[in-house]
Amino acid sequence: MIELTNVTYSYRQQDQPALNHLSLSIKAGEAVCVMGANGSGKSTFALLLAGLIEPQGGRLDIRVDNESPLPVGILFQNPDNQMVAVTVEKEVAFALENLGTPPDEMERRIVETLERFRITHLRRRLTSELSGGEKQRVALASVMVMQPPILVLDEPDSFLDEAGKTLLTDELARIKASTPVLTEIRITQYPHVARSYERLILFDQGAVAADGRPADIFADTDLCLRTGLRYRLDVAQESPLAIPDLSLPNGSPKRIVTRQLGFTYGNGREILRELSLVLGGGQTLGVVGPSGSGKSTLGLLLCRLLMPTSGEVELLGADGQSLPPENTRGRVSGLFQQPERQFFLPTCAEEIAFGPGNLGHKLTSGEIAAMFSLIGLDSDRFGGRDPFTLSGGEKRRLAFAAVLSMGPRFIVFDEPTCGLDQDGVGRFIRLCRWLKQQRAGVVIITHDGDIIHALADRVLMLSGDGGHQLFDKGWFFENPRLASVVSSLTGNSFGPT
Repeated sequence: MIELTNVTYSYRQQDQPALNHLSLSIKAGEAVCVMGANGSGKSTFALLLAGLIEPQGGRLDIRVDNESPLPVGILFQNPDNQMVAVTVEKEVAFALENLGTPPDEMERRIVETLERFRITHLRRRLTSELSGGEKQRVALASVMVMQPPILVLDEPDSFLDEAGKTLLTDELARIKASTPVLTEIRITQYPHVARSYERLILFDQGAVAADGRPADIFADTDLCLRTGLRYRLDVAQESPLAIPDLSLPNGSPKRIVTRQLGFTYGNGREILRELSLVLGGGQTLGVVGPSGSGKSTLGLLLCRLLMPTSGEVELLGADGQSLPPENTRGRVSGLFQQPERQFFLPTCAEEIAFGPGNLGHKLTSGEIAAMFSLIGLDSDRFGGRDPFTLSGGEKRRLAFAAVLSMGPRFIVFDEPTCGLDQDGVGRFIRLCRWLKQQRAGVVIITHDGDIIHALADRVLMLSGDGGHQLFDKGWFFENPRLASVVSSLTGNSFGPT
């Protein structure tokens, strides 16, 4: 049983508590879903249950009947935050080694766990070389190898492809059937996930805003809009977005061209082969494929943060001539799958101002405030905050502002909606539509078929063995059989919007 009574917790440099007199109880064996807007206290709640932080006020009581040495297993929102070993095998074995599990028993459990999560082929791989989805599978396996009686999942499907999501759903069902006493607490931003649970707890500003059947909570439109479970998207009625116009001398790129582009990792694995495409201003390309198929690698190549092993990436000006790198600084930008990898300054305001300043344009306080408004964060509240104290969704919003403040002509978004609440997803859709109107080229790498359907003009499918196929979005979605085949190949779910 889990019981919280008037629990409070505050982070340094934060004027509002992350948990504000939080009270709730969860019975042993219960499966509960938790939702709420970015920054509502969900991840702090998860850390509290796992014993990684302690209440600063109130009382937390966790009672487990068995004598498990690790009563609470937690899967973090970002799998990188819990990777401790060099190889996948060592990562899965880490907790067993710390508990002195006999070698024969350890080997048996490792093999069984790798097979259960379909990651046996990754056993000898370096954890640093895994894709986001592969890391998420390994992290979940490393938690479940201990068979904890309480399982806390903080947005566990954020980086998973559809195959990984199906595997996660099936595995949770199997665990629940074999271990009825397992208490499962799943934090998510997806309403369709919440609807599969009997109980939904809705957080708002660190407290419980609603607790009951998902259908009843989703039926309350005013509550959902107020707490970020829904968004209003009316581009025509919204005010223009305020993104600085940073015009550079010598022109800006009008097209990105890849010619016979290829990339092979040091271990000899060919991830991209002879990829040729043209992306012009005002066009949006959706990139899909299973975890580890090279989507993020392609994004890094387009941004010139990674050099191809064959072929080339070229930026062309209005006259069709190739532009030298010195004329394209800041013109092609990307947002990483884990946004915190882009942060290195002490405050959020400095992160937003750094890029333009590096290009010779010092943002005014009004322009910085406008960028905060663009991403739905209050400049007075967040301007002086350390970026690393933000929630996962807030970090992603900040990364949007830090890149868009430079006014790039081409932007690569890598899994842009992971960790975003519904309000954040709505803002992202509005933002991409505005960028298209401004003739900016956009690349969206995602496992979310609805985002592809809403925004992409073309769909590039990567197969993972170097192969690829390029589809027109309209033709693709109008052909159900093709969509079904490609969905099964890529692991993407292309459902109706």
